[in-house]
Amino acid sequence: MITQTELSSRAALCRQLAQREPNSKVYWLAEAERWSRLRPIHLERTGRVDDPLEQFLARIEKRHGS
Repeated sequence: MITQTELSSRAALCRQLAQREPNSKVYWLAEAERWSRLRPIHLERTGRVDDPLEQFLARIEKRHGS
């Protein structure tokens, strides 16, 4: 899982790249904005059949034969 610190670090790196690469400034600032808006989420497996996360993971496991 990505921590809030890592998300903030990625946003800061994008801001630095915006300064160093003026031709791509808009792109890097947009990326910085995207990283700064993200929040870490905690997904815990419940084992319940009606849980959408469990259903999704079961489909992935079935496809990949895990």
